[in-house]
Amino acid sequence: MSTDRKRLVLRAAALCAAALLALAGGLALIDRWQQDRYRETRIPGTDEFMQTGTVMWEGEAYRKIPAVTTILIAGIDQEADAQLGVGTSRYRNGGQADFLLLLAIDHTNRQIRQLQIDRDTMTDVTVLSVYGRVMDSQVMQICLSHSFGANREENARYTVRAVQGLMNGMEIDGYYMLDYSAVSVLNDALGGVTVTVPDDMTSVNPAWEKEKDVTLTGSEAETFVRTRQTVGAGTNEERMRRQKEFMQKALSLLRARLSRDSTFGSRLLSVLRRYGVTGFSSQQLLEEMQKSAGYEVLPVEYLEGSYTIGNSGYMEFYPAEGSAEKWIMQNLYTRKQP
Repeated sequence: MSTDRKRLVLRAAALCAAALLALAGGLALIDRWQQDRYRETRIPGTDEFMQTGTVMWEGEAYRKIPAVTTILIAGIDQEADAQLGVGTSRYRNGGQADFLLLLAIDHTNRQIRQLQIDRDTMTDVTVLSVYGRVMDSQVMQICLSHSFGANREENARYTVRAVQGLMNGMEIDGYYMLDYSAVSVLNDALGGVTVTVPDDMTSVNPAWEKEKDVTLTGSEAETFVRTRQTVGAGTNEERMRRQKEFMQKALSLLRARLSRDSTFGSRLLSVLRRYGVTGFSSQQLLEEMQKSAGYEVLPVEYLEGSYTIGNSGYMEFYPAEGSAEKWIMQNLYTRKQP
C-alpha cells in the first residue's frame, strides 16, 4: 500500500473513532439528562405540572406513568338550542358537545381509565366573534366550547382546549368526535347493543321499563342516549347514566368483535368517517383499538362537584377545587418508590 493511501486510511479511521467517541459522549449526556430530569420536583398547579418527571402531591413523590395515550371522545348535538349567540354565524355553528369522555389508555399497566365530564361543567371557554376573531374566554358550560370555529376541526380543537383547561393543562394526545346520528350506525354495526334501562323511560318507549334489559335497534340507540327533558327529572346527570350504560356495553361488544375479527376495526372506522372528525390518522386509531382490545377497563369516574341553577336558568356543574388534580394524580401518575 502506498504511503499516501496509508495516510488516507489512517485519517479515515481517526475520523470514525472521533465520530464514535462523540456519539458515545452524546448518548452519555442524553442518559444523564434523562436521569436528571426525574430528579426535578414539579408542584401541581404550576406551569410545570404534567411535564415528564417527578411531582409532589399530598406530601409524597409521584412519577408520570409512561406509555399512556389520552383520547377525548365526544358526542356532538347539532340540533342543540342556541345559547350566547351560538348559531348566528359559521363561526358559532358547531353544535354542542353533549357527551364528553376522556380515555387514558395505559399501555404500561394494560388498563383503560375513563373520566366522563358533565356537559354542564362550568369552565373557561374560548369565545369567537361572529367574524371568527378570538374575543376572550368566558366561564360557561363546557359543551358550548364545540360551538365555536369555522369547521369541524376547529370546533374539536376548541373543545380539546376547554377540557385541557378544566384538567389543569394536561396533555390530550388526540380526539374522536362524532355526531349523535352516528350512535345508531355504531349500534347496528355491533349487531344491536343490549342495555339495562336505568330510569323509567316508558314515556319515550312503552317497552323501556326501569331496570329492564332491551336490545336497541336502529334509531332507538340515539333516542336512548340523547333524550333528556322527558325522562325523570330531565337532568343531564340522569342522561349521563344512560350514556355510560350504552358506551360500556358497546365497548364490550367492540372488544369482543375485535378479538374475533382483525378487520372489523378498520371497517367500522370507515363506516363512521362521514359522521365525525379525529385528530388521529385511521392507522393510529386502529392501532390503539387493537393494542388495547384485551386491556382491563376500569369503572367510569366523574369529577367531584355540585350542581346549581345559573342566572340564565340552565343547570351548571361546578367541579370541587382540586378534583381535576386528584383524578390526574390517581390515574396518570404512580407513587415513586424510595
